[in-house]
Amino acid sequence: MVLGDDMRAIIDDYKTFFKDISSNMILYLGIILFATIISSAYNILFGIYMKEIGYNEEFVGRILSLQTIGVALGAVPVAIISDRLNKKKTLILGLVVMMFSSFMILNVHLNFAMELFAIVFGIGHATVMVLQAPIIYENTPDEHRVTAFSLAFVFQNLAFVFGSMVLGHLSEFLSGRYGAGTGKLMVLNGSTVLVAIAIIIAFKFKGSQMTTSNRNDSVIKALGNVLSGYRRLLRGDTLKYLTQVGLVGLGAGMIVPFFSMYLKYTLDASDGVVGNIMAISQVGTVLGGLIVPPLAKRMGPVNTVIACQLLSIPFLISISFPQGIYIITLSFFFRSSLMNMANPILGSMAMEITEDDTRTFMSSMISLVNNLFRSVGIYTGGYLMFKYSYNTPYYFTILCYLIGTFILYKVFGGKKKAVA
Repeated sequence: MVLGDDMRAIIDDYKTFFKDISSNMILYLGIILFATIISSAYNILFGIYMKEIGYNEEFVGRILSLQTIGVALGAVPVAIISDRLNKKKTLILGLVVMMFSSFMILNVHLNFAMELFAIVFGIGHATVMVLQAPIIYENTPDEHRVTAFSLAFVFQNLAFVFGSMVLGHLSEFLSGRYGAGTGKLMVLNGSTVLVAIAIIIAFKFKGSQMTTSNRNDSVIKALGNVLSGYRRLLRGDTLKYLTQVGLVGLGAGMIVPFFSMYLKYTLDASDGVVGNIMAISQVGTVLGGLIVPPLAKRMGPVNTVIACQLLSIPFLISISFPQGIYIITLSFFFRSSLMNMANPILGSMAMEITEDDTRTFMSSMISLVNNLFRSVGIYTGGYLMFKYSYNTPYYFTILCYLIGTFILYKVFGGKKKAVA
């Protein structure tokens, strides 16, 4: 009976949300869908493709790490440009940069060029990541914000599910016909083309939330405003929140970008099987994202996040000891679902503990901290896999997650305020 009531509550929440949703929010969900498929393609195929054409895990880790560093480097410029240019134009510019630099990474096999455009790709990707929270927050009524963050999260993971399953099998088919390297390259390039659809959608944004610009201040003054906003965040609850973000980013960086390589070269799985496993793990995340709003109302947002993160750790331990394809698939499913399903709450929580005039700065700072630590984790993970084994980084990740969850509990565990 309680389960039935919860299901009705979920359905009612989403019915009301779609009734009240703004056109800008619908457009942004479309952008998330098409801009995420390229991330899915990189997630399952890039490392395997690089190994096929002769690069080792350390170089793969370096490229992925530089992409993440690019996101961190782009955090401050995006905050400034979006203020002076407006969110719509900044988002379009970032998507164009992503598409162009992805083509360069994939098709120009010169180490220096690949490293340079990996950074450029990250800077372009920063626009989508930094602007997501402010766009959702400013285009959604108070009572629907957790639902909006959850739905954006669901759309992102639906793109991962599609990308993982379809692109994995497509890669296997094309590799059989044209060769392993060529087949994967064709899929990666095709996924890059889909970013053009996101660009077309972005041109349809309307309203002051997306088109207002502020050019009264000089760039130097704008930079000063951003740095001043950052200083205001480096204290109290926001500083502690950012510390937790950094630890989780460090831990995730050591393992997440290498999941597909782990499956391919530890379990000798085909591209299609790798794609299936990655897709199944994302299905759990989608389902988790859908049930998070009513779960947060019942348990409280902080308790929900802490419970999800702690429950994910046994499954992470299971992955670190390969026990066959079925156990790994099950562990991937629960690890991804539990660790990621609470992200919408964390995003909404970050906006709640931040003052109105520093929300874009907070989103920028989260992106900066997460991606700096994640880039260190990616490079470290690639090195550990190359030097020791594919299992080694998992032990460090478990430690990072435990410490991050403990910080979250110490900071927010006693707070009773619900996230809107």
